Amino acid sequence: MNDIKVLDFLTSSKIAAGEVIERPAGVLKELLENSIDAGASAINIDIANAGKKLIRVNDNGIGIKEEDLKTALLRHSTSKISKFDDLNSLHTFGFRGEALFSIAAVSKLTLTSFQEGSKGSQIKAEGGKILHQTSAPEIKGTTVEVENLFYNTPARLKFLKSDSVERSHLLTVAEEAALANLNVAFKVKTDNTLVYNLPTVQDTEDGFRQRVNQIIGQETAKDLLYLEDKSFGFKALISPAHKLCASRNLQYFFINKRPVTCKVLQQALFKAYQPFRAQNKYPCAIIYLTLNPADFDVNIHPQKREVKFSFENDIFNFLYKTLSQKLLATQDKAEITLSKSTAVPQIPKANIITQKTFENKPNLNVAAELANLLKTAPVPDLKTYEHEDPVLYNFDEPKKQENIEEVPTVPNENNPSWWHGPYRYLGQLHKSYLLFEDTDGLLIIDQHAAQERIYFEEFCNLISKGEVARQPLMFPLNIDLPASKLETVLNWESFLKETGFEVSKFSGTVLLVSSTPALLKMGEKEIKEFILSFAETAGNPLKTDNEFRHKFIATKACKKAVKAGEVLNEAEAEALLENLKTCKDALHCPHGRPTMLNLTLAEISKKIGRG
Repeated sequence: MNDIKVLDFLTSSKIAAGEVIERPAGVLKELLENSIDAGASAINIDIANAGKKLIRVNDNGIGIKEEDLKTALLRHSTSKISKFDDLNSLHTFGFRGEALFSIAAVSKLTLTSFQEGSKGSQIKAEGGKILHQTSAPEIKGTTVEVENLFYNTPARLKFLKSDSVERSHLLTVAEEAALANLNVAFKVKTDNTLVYNLPTVQDTEDGFRQRVNQIIGQETAKDLLYLEDKSFGFKALISPAHKLCASRNLQYFFINKRPVTCKVLQQALFKAYQPFRAQNKYPCAIIYLTLNPADFDVNIHPQKREVKFSFENDIFNFLYKTLSQKLLATQDKAEITLSKSTAVPQIPKANIITQKTFENKPNLNVAAELANLLKTAPVPDLKTYEHEDPVLYNFDEPKKQENIEEVPTVPNENNPSWWHGPYRYLGQLHKSYLLFEDTDGLLIIDQHAAQERIYFEEFCNLISKGEVARQPLMFPLNIDLPASKLETVLNWESFLKETGFEVSKFSGTVLLVSSTPALLKMGEKEIKEFILSFAETAGNPLKTDNEFRHKFIATKACKKAVKAGEVLNEAEAEALLENLKTCKDALHCPHGRPTMLNLTLAEISKKIGRG
């Protein structure tokens, strides 16, 4: 028997389908591209059971002739090209002729279509086999029904994510198609619930803004800046420099209306915002380019998501320059001000730094200045940020009672290693750092980082005990979200409830918030900002649940903690120090930054010349 053999048709079909159809969203993408290629001006999408039970796409496009219906389900059958050179002048999404074949190989598919001058017809296929073809009503356009996806490939079905995650991916595909094709009306339903009903809009700035507003929500869309340039057929809506988002999830790139992932475009966007971007803040961007099909290649990836340009440097430089000029022209609108001048005693040979602040919040690195003044060894950077990407260091799962316990006050005879009390409070430095004299020297505490640590452990303790108090809102708050992001939030509904937030689905694109954590005392603006940030970051598949919980609780602690620039009296400063003493990890805030700096008397004496 020969060791090498040709695979049978069904096996090779399933393998080929796996390259094109990885999940239900891949099916929807292929069907939408076919509808748009057919010249449809209205597309209806129905999804059931996150696409596993049903994906139905109906359009009013040109349709398929009765005699072509069976051929459409064969591999490498297409009306888009006839020879390889046609790729250089391709103006359609599809061209390989694999979509319907691949979908039919792993589902039960029904294809119904009518083209003027022909007859209405319907064909059914199951697991790659064509069952029969019958006549159908003569209704213009095509309807494709995909049922029981992956029924014959149980391994593929097993590795799908939760319904909420898969539904989010499906809605993202629909959103991208709607953003790319303003001249097409979209109606989207999931489990018989209307999510989107988007009419056609004009291909103008107003039409562009209207469609973007309907997809990403008014809160984010209202401040976007519009750009247009004839070079490369460029137009875009981008965030102003002072209104950035919590993640990259609201960045869309389209080449000839095709949604793409391209490092050249991503890097140009990143570089343009680099002078204005705070840590862990990212622009929202919807960017369109219209190019000659011969100038880029989409045939380098099975899903045609990645592209290569024949002139990458030109594209990069154009996009970077255009975005930078727009941001610089609107820089005066950014909320950047100089802090009020404060009289600072002149110390010989000391470097006095002129402080700039962002949104009136001081950003003073006292530790570095003291190190420079006293010429001590380098010390950690103690800058304070409201939004930081936390690092993990032995963080226990907050749900487990045994891992997070209430920490009793530490007895005097068993103080933590960093404690060198008794302490005498000396005062507050630049309304950011608390100074304490101890038996061995000077203790400097970052008031924001220290209180973050205190609240972080308090929140973890309350969550583990299920004792987080909720504050019901007098009037539930409606928050507009993209449907895909709303699904992401709902996927965390039980965890949000544990932490004090009660949320529910009001409509396909509106989230209802009915209560918030009592500890946070959040206003309407803060609630909206928090939920929008959560929606943007919660769905990151690279982060584990434990890591995301850590970041979530750390953010809540950060919001509640005293900020740099706020005045504390002596009693408040001493209470903060005492509470810090009881923390499991008093030396670091939840983000991993130091909460304190110790300067011994010996160090100070030596550097001044008395040692």
